[in-house]
Amino acid sequence: MTRRALSFTIAATAMAVAAACGGSHPTPTSPSGTSSSALRDDASLFRLVSQTDPFSRYTLLPNAEEFATGRLNGSEAHRPIIRVSFNTIAAGALQGGRLPSGATFPSGSIVFKEIKPSATAATSLYAVMVKDTGNPLAGDGWLWAEYGPSGSVTYSVNSRGGACTSCHRREQGPRNDLVRSFERQQ
Repeated sequence: MTRRALSFTIAATAMAVAAACGGSHPTPTSPSGTSSSALRDDASLFRLVSQTDPFSRYTLLPNAEEFATGRLNGSEAHRPIIRVSFNTIAAGALQGGRLPSGATFPSGSIVFKEIKPSATAATSLYAVMVKDTGNPLAGDGWLWAEYGPSGSVTYSVNSRGGACTSCHRREQGPRNDLVRSFERQQ
């Protein structure tokens, strides 16, 4: 079993045990203990995914190629090559690599996409979704942002996903809490 698969299995088992125990559960937090509702600007969101809960530790989209090419129906964004991963909270919501029917991701879930211009090129763009329904910057329950690798803002969280949600509401997006990457699974 690969290290990544083992990490995913351990996280999924821990979430299943916690769910089976019942009782009240605290609001999900980042590893530093800060609620994602503390995200109030682009800098704090980039800090979260690059330092506090770094994307380098995330789980790759299960049952899909590590690097995907092509476009999803109705979308011209985030092309031509992408790599999608989930933080521990988001990965813990999956069953068999998929979001269960009718389920939504819990607060604190992060879906992180790396975009490359070619197979041999360095990553040129990061697209980030953070589930935070109580945050005033959220659009459809998610914070939406895009950054250059250095942290330069290319799409601000202040836009509340205005340029993102129309595509994420297409095809299988509504069934998957607006995460269309599941359409790339095999």
